[in-house]
Amino acid sequence: MSTYYQIFGGKVNVVSADPSNPIEGQIWYNTTTELLKYRVGLIPAAWATGGNLATAKRYTAGCGTQTAGLNFSGFTTTFTGATEEYDGSTWSGGGNMTNARYGLAGAGTQTAGLGFGGYVTGDTASTKTEEYDGTSWTAGGALGTGRRFLSGAGTQTVAAAFGGQTGSLSAATEEYNGTAWTGGGNLGTARDFLAGAGTQTVALAFGGGTTVPVTNTEEYDGTSWTAGGSLNTARTRLAGAGTQTAGLGFGGDNPPVANTEEYNGTSWTNGGNLNIARWELGGAGSQTAGLGFGGYSTATTNATEEYTGDIAASTKTVTGA
Repeated sequence: MSTYYQIFGGKVNVVSADPSNPIEGQIWYNTTTELLKYRVGLIPAAWATGGNLATAKRYTAGCGTQTAGLNFSGFTTTFTGATEEYDGSTWSGGGNMTNARYGLAGAGTQTAGLGFGGYVTGDTASTKTEEYDGTSWTAGGALGTGRRFLSGAGTQTVAAAFGGQTGSLSAATEEYNGTAWTGGGNLGTARDFLAGAGTQTVALAFGGGTTVPVTNTEEYDGTSWTAGGSLNTARTRLAGAGTQTAGLGFGGDNPPVANTEEYNGTSWTNGGNLNIARWELGGAGSQTAGLGFGGYSTATTNATEEYTGDIAASTKTVTGA
């Protein structure tokens, strides 16, 4: 039988205590614990293919997590109210929105979702809000300012809506209490096609367009917006996920990009690229477990991708078969 040395050209170190600063690929046997261990290096952040949406769509909205995601409404070749639920592997049909629309925003969870604004048939800047209970949608309180291509953050009962178009660019922010919307502090930069993340009182708005794609990031404290660190890549029609101090921005149009960026509360750094460069997509999840779906690449797509953030270097123990 060949020895480890004969196969790999090196020896397993025998030690009485684990090394304090092991390096990637290092292997040792700890005589005190009687365990064989090895060091695994950093695994970089990356997107992996997930289960396809049943309906290819763009200008769509979403909320929830990577393993309990919700996608609703959007544009196929026309307005759609189709809702789908994700379990981490596959999408299944949910109850359709009462008002088919696209260019809307979303917040909440798979079983307590919120959809608001957008294009609704006969109404190019809608005030309509709907609430999802895991089965069906019901009407919620109307936005004070009807708009499309806006963004949002928060939960079904404590949400924020910001930016978008009313016919002109909007800086308006509104806050939802589960029944009604009331005015909040305006964005510093009026824009549409922006992305959002976080909660009503700790929100993040980034990217979007004025007359050109922008890198602007703003942070909301429940009263007012202040400038944050700029995106590295200016873009519109992007998706967002995460929180104000652990945000995720991906995709967009400047031209169509696959680039992903991660926010730490101060600055953005590049993460792993989407496998399919696209814009007008939906997003959900967190910075370390993101979900992107739908959008437009060379055509409207039903593709879903799952994001895993950097996995730090770690020490593993060899176990028996």
